[in-house]
Amino acid sequence: MNILNKFTVKSLKLNKKRTIVTIIGIILSTALICGVAGLVSSFQNSLINWTKYKDGNYHTTFYGVEKEKTKYITENQKVAKYFFTNQVGWAKLEGCKNESKPYVNIWEYDKTALENYGINLKEGRLPQNANEILIPEHIKTNARVNLKIGDKITFNVGTRQTSDGYDLNGNNPYIDDTEETLVNVEEKVYTIVGEIERWNYETYTSPGYIVMTYMENIDDKVNVSVLYNEPKEYIEINKNICTNTGLNEEIDTYVNSQLLRYQGVMSEITLNVLYTIAGIIIIIIVVSSIFVIRNSFSISVSEKNRQYGMLASIGATSKQIKKNVIFEGMLIGLIAIPLGIVFGIIAIIILLQVVNYLLADMLSGMRFMYSINWVAILISIIISIITIYLSCLIPARKAAKISPIESIRGNNDIKIKSKKLKTSVITKKLFGVGGVIASKNLKRSKKKYRTTVISLVVSIFIFISLSSFLTIGTKASTFYYMDFKFNMFVLNGNADIYEEIAKLDNVDEYAYYYETSLDFDKAKYASDFGKNRFEQNPYDKNSIAIIIYNNEYFKKYIKELGIKEENYKSAVILIDEGRQSNDDGSKTIERLYKIKNGDKINVAKDEKIREITITKCTDNSPMGQETVYHDNGKIIVSEDFMREVFDEVPNNSYRISNLLIESKKAQELENRINDLIKQNEKYFELEVQNYETYIKQEQRSLLVIKIFLYGFITVITLIGVTNIFNTITTNMILRSKEFAMLKSIGMTTKEFNRMIRLESIMYGTKSLLIGIPLGILGSYGIYKAFAQGIDFGYMFPYQAVIVSIIFVFIIVGITMKYSLNRINKQNIIETIREDNI
Repeated sequence: MNILNKFTVKSLKLNKKRTIVTIIGIILSTALICGVAGLVSSFQNSLINWTKYKDGNYHTTFYGVEKEKTKYITENQKVAKYFFTNQVGWAKLEGCKNESKPYVNIWEYDKTALENYGINLKEGRLPQNANEILIPEHIKTNARVNLKIGDKITFNVGTRQTSDGYDLNGNNPYIDDTEETLVNVEEKVYTIVGEIERWNYETYTSPGYIVMTYMENIDDKVNVSVLYNEPKEYIEINKNICTNTGLNEEIDTYVNSQLLRYQGVMSEITLNVLYTIAGIIIIIIVVSSIFVIRNSFSISVSEKNRQYGMLASIGATSKQIKKNVIFEGMLIGLIAIPLGIVFGIIAIIILLQVVNYLLADMLSGMRFMYSINWVAILISIIISIITIYLSCLIPARKAAKISPIESIRGNNDIKIKSKKLKTSVITKKLFGVGGVIASKNLKRSKKKYRTTVISLVVSIFIFISLSSFLTIGTKASTFYYMDFKFNMFVLNGNADIYEEIAKLDNVDEYAYYYETSLDFDKAKYASDFGKNRFEQNPYDKNSIAIIIYNNEYFKKYIKELGIKEENYKSAVILIDEGRQSNDDGSKTIERLYKIKNGDKINVAKDEKIREITITKCTDNSPMGQETVYHDNGKIIVSEDFMREVFDEVPNNSYRISNLLIESKKAQELENRINDLIKQNEKYFELEVQNYETYIKQEQRSLLVIKIFLYGFITVITLIGVTNIFNTITTNMILRSKEFAMLKSIGMTTKEFNRMIRLESIMYGTKSLLIGIPLGILGSYGIYKAFAQGIDFGYMFPYQAVIVSIIFVFIIVGITMKYSLNRINKQNIIETIREDNI
């Protein structure tokens, strides 16, 4: 090691605190870079594992390969793994209640296929011989056939065929018993040994439930699925195999394109977006890190100016001095980069565990697994080295240009004309001599002052901008549901079933409605706005929607509008908001009709003309109509109104809505309704949707985003804080001689402390004056990006601004206080005599 490098090592040891803070900054930067690379790698591998779990671990399936030609696949050196499958046939499922899915579709798999074809066992075990079978779990809920493990079941297995002799497969929906039948039927007896998730290859239009047995012998033809050693060569390998086996590549092969996409073989939009976002984030990290880490080396060079000058005076070349500064950076990197990689890996492992916990309900069995290969680690190391090198480059060039005489005199860091050091009279009156000195010092040390300010500005900008992103994201996550007066609904029922469901515990409020239309001379009653709207669509019918609510809910609804419940049979509510899109992108909302409360209008249904009285015109929509818009407006009435006015009971010619429910215990109610669906055939067609579940899922997704973004903000801020700490503390220490001189000529402790406080205020105020407007600008940019989809109106980020103000003054204040305590402990005479190391 040459003398310059020894000098650098000794300097780092003597300035331990600054060295440690610099190392921390590089550790944080490296950890963040490694973390981003680890997240991308883990996400990609999780998608690959998920695809294998759902679709199978193979690249291509070849259908109908002749037995003697399977050697062209099994003996192919480019094939890493292969397995055999075959369709046994179709059989009627006795007791099946699903009329469109009356069959089971029986397949046989060899041992490797059972382990690699996306077959996910829920209960029991895999079949071990041709007499054992797996059934899907939805055969109980969808077919209503109560099969269980250990049961023996007999199937009459054959081929589906139309009445004119055309063979049918799983892509052909069930016709009926008169149009299709099973031919070449053979009786087979199986023992159920396991229950599996619905297989991904069973389509929802398929006429049969896929069940699986074990393949003991290969028939004349078999399906072969393969996994390649080099997936990128799949096109060439597929072509060669098809040529050798006599298969038609377009018809007789199926490529698992999803797996190939996630493995990076085919173009995939999810991964492209992921790589783009990761690239942008890494660029932000590198730029931020270069700026803040560079300052540490600039300080180091400033501290050693006199030493570099002395070395230059005795023969050290500019090239040697430049190399020495870069050596210092690489030496620190040698310690910091490995630690950064380790901390980055630990952070991502913890983060993925948190994500898996929070999103367990949404991931449907998928888990994010930590996975980072040596390439990602190598990229992280290279980027970190480049970051350190670029951080050292400017200070190194500066050190190389040092003039021996100027550096020994110590006046090369401050070059400013006396006129620029003038301070205002207000500063002197408000803060005294200490304030004047503080102001002049900041002007003298503009580079250090600017560096600290910009570090704070970067943190403020990122915090305010990303906080706005999270605020808008939070609002967007509940936007679709926030105006609803219900939090769950039941589909596919009728009025009688809805009334039965409504009697269950935990139903706090419910509603359902019928919808039809009435003939209505809209032009006769139209407002000016309405006439203009109707003229734009002259072919629109002279009609208005009529929404007929169940009596119980309608009573509550009109009570909200200030109408007595006992008048529900005659009450007619008009909602006639008209909406018009303007050329500038804005929307105009006005009333379509000039009808007032108490006005009579003529309507007709099935040539029954009636005069009805409008009880109330309102924009307060009833449950279920919150987001439903009708071009010609709508009339809201009760079932009894239809009976009394039109002598009609809502029937099948009316469209019935879902059952809308408001419940404080929505999850318990959902579970109870699902139990009824499973237990009672009457409720077989019902389906439950719980908005609270969706809202919670979206909120959990948002929480994960918050963890990522706030983690990013925190680390970037910590890098900035280390830089601020380094800058301020070192600057204060370098000025120790100056402070000692001021005290020696009579500056009191009170005056001295006031001077330091003023410097803190100036640091903080300047940072906030620049950072807050930039943050607000970033916040507005994020709002405009969201507004293209959902426009909530701009929300000023006042909370983020307040937090930023508090944060800045706390950070600067604590750092100044720390430095001040060190300075106050110094002996005045010794400080004046000594040189900085």
